[in-house]
Amino acid sequence: MQFLRECLSRGYLFESSLLQLFYDSGLGDNELSEISTFLLQLNPPKIVTKTFFYENVEKLLKNELSESSRVFLERNSKIPATVEIEKIKENGNPEKNFEKEKDKQNKQSSFDPTNFINPYSYKHFEDVETRDYIINTKKISVQDFVGVYRSRFNFLKEILMGRGLQNLTSINKISNQKRNISIIGIVFNKRTTKNKNVLLNIEDPTGQITVLIRQDKSELFEKTKSLLLDEVIAVSGVGNNEIIFANDLITVDIVKEVKHAQEESYAAFIADMHVGSSKFLQENFLRFVSWLNGEIGSEKQREIAKKVRYLFILGDNIDGVGVYPKQESELLIKDVREQYKLLAELLSKIRKDVIIFMCPGGKHDAVRHIEPQPKIPEDMAPDLYKIENLILTTNPCEAKIAGTKTFPGFDVLMYHGDSYDYFMDSVEFLRVNNAKLKPDMIMHLLLKKRHLAPSHTSTTYFPGEQDMFTIERIPDILVSGHIHKSAVSYYNGVLTISCSCWQSKTALQEKFGHEPDPCKVPLLNLKTGKINILDFS
Repeated sequence: MQFLRECLSRGYLFESSLLQLFYDSGLGDNELSEISTFLLQLNPPKIVTKTFFYENVEKLLKNELSESSRVFLERNSKIPATVEIEKIKENGNPEKNFEKEKDKQNKQSSFDPTNFINPYSYKHFEDVETRDYIINTKKISVQDFVGVYRSRFNFLKEILMGRGLQNLTSINKISNQKRNISIIGIVFNKRTTKNKNVLLNIEDPTGQITVLIRQDKSELFEKTKSLLLDEVIAVSGVGNNEIIFANDLITVDIVKEVKHAQEESYAAFIADMHVGSSKFLQENFLRFVSWLNGEIGSEKQREIAKKVRYLFILGDNIDGVGVYPKQESELLIKDVREQYKLLAELLSKIRKDVIIFMCPGGKHDAVRHIEPQPKIPEDMAPDLYKIENLILTTNPCEAKIAGTKTFPGFDVLMYHGDSYDYFMDSVEFLRVNNAKLKPDMIMHLLLKKRHLAPSHTSTTYFPGEQDMFTIERIPDILVSGHIHKSAVSYYNGVLTISCSCWQSKTALQEKFGHEPDPCKVPLLNLKTGKINILDFS
């Protein structure tokens, strides 16, 4: 719909329930554009909610409107009793089970959010918001893959166009005369010549061209070592429609101002519990839970534990069944539902004023292996849905925490990290620097590319009209698991956290070269930005 594209171009997103209301209205695109234009003049939040719409219907009716728009607004001039922002009380107990209510509403509706440009759904709490990735299930066609690359290119092209490129043009408009030129395109191929120069094939929607980077341009040549297939870059140099001799390579990269909350609270980060495995370190995990509940530790440690407000769990929550050869010999529980039952029992011991975010991950949770991965389904893990302070999310997922009326909160990008194996094996400087022991190096690289899995084969993904792995909104925190190694650092203002695990070394980890560093918990002070690594081994 054109009205939605216009709103997205101005930096606004619509809550899925509001899109549902517009979709069911029967209004044409002109009327919806009319309403949305007046709505955006009221300075809404960046995520325009259904509640905001209802609260401002009377103001909208004061504008010059078409007859059909006015009838629609008058029909919706009163806020329905079912429309509300779900809140978590100060003691952490939800006022009602929002997840079940939302799922119930979705099942009753025939609305398909994937028909729209906005591929996300939203859930709101008092100081928490999650941005789940809507999961496609339709038949895949070639055009779906085209849509992925087109959306990625268009988004990142807009960023690169603001980098002061001179003589920028599309590839099909390059003449046969040699001149200074800049292009923006996707890295289609990368190879080294006999003279140790680097040749790139760069393509945009209009064509493809060869780019040469000479070895004697040491600073420029160094940039090629971190170039990834399928990433979007800009090239400036001299050339014609046959070849460009590069003088500079420009990537999208990111910069973020470090935030500090106004009040002291903490966020903890864990991953890869692998409940059900005989190598699951249950006693160590229960020691963490006891600390979180203020039952163990020094007086100072207990005081800090009381201030932990958020807990992020980054996938591979259970060990699953049949994930790798001879896994059965390493399983203590050989039924997936029973594994989730024990997981729920363990998580239910955590005090209720800690808000828990949990995404699935990899091949161990009972969800499809194709990314984005949906939330853990209720029929596989009904007991998880009974935990009032647990928010189940997709993988990837964006969460906002600690928001107040005067503080925007922290944007947390959750991604289990399945693509990381590909990059640590295929990117030379990551191999040389042994990124398997320093997974935050991989996270820094992907932030620089503004993409969680830029190379086509780096993860198995479901294509659609949009590239779901492009990092459109720069996070304050990028947190992952999968590597079973704890690492914390900053990249241009973004805090990167690679989580530890709660499982000793398995045959599968040995196969992938993972060296687990179990039972470590990064603990972030949201006010000071200080991070401590707690060791429960």
